[in-house]
Amino acid sequence: MKVDVIIPAYNEEDMIGTTLTSLIAQSWINEIIVVDDGSSDNTFDIAKKYTNIVLKHHKNEGKGNAIITGLTHSKGEWVMLLDADLGESASDAIKLLEPIIKGRADMTIAIFPQQMEKGLGLVKKRAQRIILKKTGKHLEAPLSGQRVFHRNWIGKIINHGVVGYGLEIHLNLTFLLNGATIEEVHTSMKHRTTGKDIRGFYHRAKQWIELERTVWHFQ
Repeated sequence: MKVDVIIPAYNEEDMIGTTLTSLIAQSWINEIIVVDDGSSDNTFDIAKKYTNIVLKHHKNEGKGNAIITGLTHSKGEWVMLLDADLGESASDAIKLLEPIIKGRADMTIAIFPQQMEKGLGLVKKRAQRIILKKTGKHLEAPLSGQRVFHRNWIGKIINHGVVGYGLEIHLNLTFLLNGATIEEVHTSMKHRTTGKDIRGFYHRAKQWIELERTVWHFQ
């Protein structure tokens, strides 16, 4: 089993090279597609050193649109979504493949080590409540961006409203409301976290707003 890896990236010049270095030698990867979502730094040029497929948005359109751009260019049977700031830990994404290979899940989601969470968890709890109410399912990591699924789901994903950081709730609801099975997988992956400062609170506020706007499309 090989996957097309789609990586949305916005001003990730400090991490994108390390992340891609950890992935390019992996035998389970078919193609790596980086979508530079309007970066103002050297993300695009650095990514081009590691993969031939680097797409560019001329302005920042949000994570959801970056993933949709990547999905429309993916040709492989299986798709993996990864964040750009995973660094050396990106290779641990191989753990997401086993439940798919063994037919236990239609989509897998990575669970990060507990110590990676530095915020208050309010957006996560809100996402969990929404998913439980609408589907009867509880997800431990509803906002994790590390996922694997079959390309047959691409049509359902791109033809339904998704707003920026609402991508993950969009995927959760799209799969579960269409009868899919999701399995969460514990990994040792890690990435940049937002703390309890102004930047962190701004990020989570934006994430919450875009989550709610995305959920509206499922009314």
